[in-house]
Amino acid sequence: MSPKTGALLDAAAAGAFIEGYKRFLLAVAKADLAEKGGVLETLVAARRRITGNPVLLRDTLKVAKRLTPDLGAPVLEAIGTLRVESWVYLKDTKSYSVFMDPSGEFAFGVRALTQRVRDIVGTSGVLLETGIVRYCDHYVCDGLVSDVVVLGRNYLRDFTNTYTELKARGRFEAQYHA
Repeated sequence: MSPKTGALLDAAAAGAFIEGYKRFLLAVAKADLAEKGGVLETLVAARRRITGNPVLLRDTLKVAKRLTPDLGAPVLEAIGTLRVESWVYLKDTKSYSVFMDPSGEFAFGVRALTQRVRDIVGTSGVLLETGIVRYCDHYVCDGLVSDVVVLGRNYLRDFTNTYTELKARGRFEAQYHA
């Protein structure tokens, strides 16, 4: 069964982001991190390191722009917008996945890179930790997902109602424009 491609980023753009993001995070990672776990664990640890230290992120981006311009300005700019949090992944639509801030203050229509978020985590209606970037005029999930917690029926209903209210109040964005 093929995924609904409307919820995915263009394949070429997704490939460019994945390659650049992976190279960037591996450059951030220490050698000892690579020895303690696999590549995914190393990428998540490096992401945690840069999001926990905004100065490190800013400085690493400056160095990357100078030393590895082949990563591409759009990818580096996207990394600069990285926001890693626990998000409510509510549902999929034809064009995006609905991600909501757990506080219920705002929500985004988020595109995935090469496979839908639901295919990564196995279901929708979950709380998960992941990164969201602004890339190619879209909000995009970085594909590194952890700490997945399935929401119970009542929580899911409450978040669905909140999402409906956010849309009505204009607190839902399906596309990013620079």
